[in-house]
Amino acid sequence: MKQRIIELEEQLVSQPPPAKRARKAAAAADDDYTESAPAAAATAAASSSKADEKKIKIQMKKIFDRLKKEAKSDTCKFQGSPKHVKVDEVLEVSEFEALFGGKGVLIQPTPQNKPKSVVTIIEFQTQAQIEELFGSDLSKQLPIKGNYWSRGGIPVRAPFRFGGFGGNTMSKSVKQGAIDVRISHIEVNYSKNNMKCTLKFTLNQIGGGGCGYDSDY
Repeated sequence: MKQRIIELEEQLVSQPPPAKRARKAAAAADDDYTESAPAAAATAAASSSKADEKKIKIQMKKIFDRLKKEAKSDTCKFQGSPKHVKVDEVLEVSEFEALFGGKGVLIQPTPQNKPKSVVTIIEFQTQAQIEELFGSDLSKQLPIKGNYWSRGGIPVRAPFRFGGFGGNTMSKSVKQGAIDVRISHIEVNYSKNNMKCTLKFTLNQIGGGGCGYDSDY
């Protein structure tokens, strides 16, 4: 019995007090957190960055698809002169900055032009600037497609009528076929007050696309 008492006393002497053991455990936990926290933060930041990049690509593709649809519509008749297509979007300030910030040429606000304005105007004046805006994936789809139309309002012979000669009538604009269309200029207007973003595209057909008139005169 006496020997057992001596063994217990030696065990108590060799063990640190509870408070000291708790401090050691806490210190070990802090060391583990210090090592794992930066790695976890880096992983979270990378995931967030990829998500933001994907969101930007989706938003820009939405704008690009609307532009392609408008360029091929019957209201956008390419007949040799530039055409203008407008696309409107509602964007948060953070979304606008992610899409257009640091790109193109800032027209307003600048220290020289309406520095306090809540309306931002950015122009994309070169093909390099336009391709940077759309990104590599969408830029591979350039040039976009449009339709060439003959010019209407040209006098043409009316069909021969029995018992007399046919008179003249005016020709109608007729779709001639698909053509390649180049984006030559983009103007972006954004209002922080109503979060409305308007993109104004200037489009030019590539090549002549035809004579531009009906051939039955």
